[in-house]
Amino acid sequence: MLKIVSFYYVYPHLLKRMESFPRPLNYQAKKISNISDSFELTPSPRSLFFEMNSTHEAAIYSLYQKSLVNIERNIVSLEKQNLPNELIQKFKTDKLTNSDLFKILVECLPKVKLDGNNGLKAKSGLMEYKYD
Repeated sequence: MLKIVSFYYVYPHLLKRMESFPRPLNYQAKKISNISDSFELTPSPRSLFFEMNSTHEAAIYSLYQKSLVNIERNIVSLEKQNLPNELIQKFKTDKLTNSDLFKILVECLPKVKLDGNNGLKAKSGLMEYKYD
């Protein structure tokens, strides 16, 4: 799920390419439709997602090495007590963290079922879902 959230953080306009929005994301359809389109031609979301995999892995491992996240049973969790105060203050004043897009990414997407015909893998087309 973390990789999907970070993918849409980098390419938010690709949220609009979902064939239909799974619940609870469907309640955000109007906000998603208002996301600005990219100024560049974006290749296939699935190939972009695949190409970003090594970057995702490196970023997660770097955060783990700095004790900012914990990884247990393939679940990444934030180590809030290890976050620098400067970073916390940046998040509090950052425009993106107070935007509708950010709320969609961190509040709505993680609530969407990942597997199955109506899951996020299927609806986004980013990952194989048929054998879940």
